[in-house]
Amino acid sequence: MMPQKETSESTYEQAGPTYGRYEGDQAYARQQNETSYEHLLREGPVGKVYPEPRDNKNILRLIVFAIAMLTLLAVAVLCLVFVGGTGGWVSFCAASLAIFIVAVVAIDKIK
Repeated sequence: MMPQKETSESTYEQAGPTYGRYEGDQAYARQQNETSYEHLLREGPVGKVYPEPRDNKNILRLIVFAIAMLTLLAVAVLCLVFVGGTGGWVSFCAASLAIFIVAVVAIDKIK
């Protein structure tokens, strides 16, 4: 029970120096008014701001494969149709091996 005051006592008391001061969690009060973007900037980089760039490795590998097949087709026409005979077949096999090696190295270097 609280002690009762006399009627002669003043109902208004002198305010102390700490009257009106908020001693609670100031960071919590500030976070109420911030947007989540401001909150993330204040805390530091938690996640990535920008999305990762697209991964074009498979498309580049497909393009190298298509170029190798088109080159192989062109070499087949040149060697087998225009040169012909045994020399045409030998040159076609050599060109095919060279195209294969170049394509494998190019596809391997795409990272």
